[in-house]
Amino acid sequence: MANLRHRNRFAVIFSAFLVFTGTNCALAVGAEEPQSRASTNGANAAGDVDSPAVQPEPTRPKLDPKPVAAEADSASKRVLRQANLAKGPKIMVSIAQRQLWLINNADTLLVAPVAVGMGKDFEFNGRKFHFSTPTGRRKVLAKSEAPIWTVPEWHYMERAAAEGHTLHYLKASEKVKLKDGTFLEVRGKDVGRVNSFGNFWAFEPGLEIMYDDKVFVPPVTTNQRRVPDALGPYKLDTGEGYLIHGTHQFNENSIGDAVSHGCVRMDNYDLERLYYMVDAGTPVFIF
Repeated sequence: MANLRHRNRFAVIFSAFLVFTGTNCALAVGAEEPQSRASTNGANAAGDVDSPAVQPEPTRPKLDPKPVAAEADSASKRVLRQANLAKGPKIMVSIAQRQLWLINNADTLLVAPVAVGMGKDFEFNGRKFHFSTPTGRRKVLAKSEAPIWTVPEWHYMERAAAEGHTLHYLKASEKVKLKDGTFLEVRGKDVGRVNSFGNFWAFEPGLEIMYDDKVFVPPVTTNQRRVPDALGPYKLDTGEGYLIHGTHQFNENSIGDAVSHGCVRMDNYDLERLYYMVDAGTPVFIF
């Protein structure tokens, strides 16, 4: 029987930086993906992931009270100078310190550790990506609760590269016969498996569809391409697919590391505080 491997990647399993993760993070770094986690085998394996509720205040490492530019990085120093001159509320993110500050004039309202872009290149079948958190001035374009992550192509490419598999892009109404005689099928808004009895079971969003040494990429319009819980309870959209977002429960230990695909990822406790303290239009300085 075909070996179906569903990995809860968000669990897609998901980066956070300013996350500039937007629905399409391929542009550079985008949406985060919690660590992959194998689920049970079966056409309709039910996940056991609860919604990432805001956590109690975490035990945190010692934080720097003030942002500091990287010593040898002139661009970083330039952005920091711009941030220090800006009046009113502002978000400041240091890639080197892996921290975020919310400052209003002379008052520091919030200091929190963050995960930032991994700063690595990735190539698959001639497609090239660079996963880092871009520096410069941005602003909060929009805020939203319970965000949904539209899984970017690079996620499936990473899975295929890691497993030594090929990619198969599913199309609307397509039906693919598997080696065990069952079928994968796209029916309207769902991708599922048709078993030997002819029954169709839709895959749970957030589970990777891997059969016969292939990673199957669901159409972007299907439910299987839209994953809840991957970005935590809130997101701040800074444009171009980059976000400041929360943490999936399988990514809780990533805060403070350079591990995202470009987003700024926060602990859910800190993110909730930030979310209700800033408005759309608040400038964001990343250095």
